[in-house]
Amino acid sequence: MTEKNESSIKKMAELLRRGATMLALSCPHCVSQLLKVEDDIYCATCNRRVVIVESDQEAEAEAVKVLLPKLRETLIGKLSTLTNILESEDNPEELTKLANLMVLLLQALNRLENMSD
Repeated sequence: MTEKNESSIKKMAELLRRGATMLALSCPHCVSQLLKVEDDIYCATCNRRVVIVESDQEAEAEAVKVLLPKLRETLIGKLSTLTNILESEDNPEELTKLANLMVLLLQALNRLENMSD
């Protein structure tokens, strides 16, 4: 038995001891048995949450739920970086480019926030 298999079996056993339920479903990525941990479905081998969907539309909706927080975090990080660059920039042309980029990022963040409502 490989070290990864042994590790995932130990993780599964620990989750089962804590009240997880083993499901009759396997991970679409590694084909390991899936566990239900509280309200989430989890693969101990991949060490990640798994979402079971019945349609492409449902899959897209779940993907958006996962991507939106990451996109928001990225936009805020880029705005923070631009703010630091703006503080030290004196060239009017560069300031104009940076300001335009900042406006675009703020518009994207605003639209993202409106999607979450």
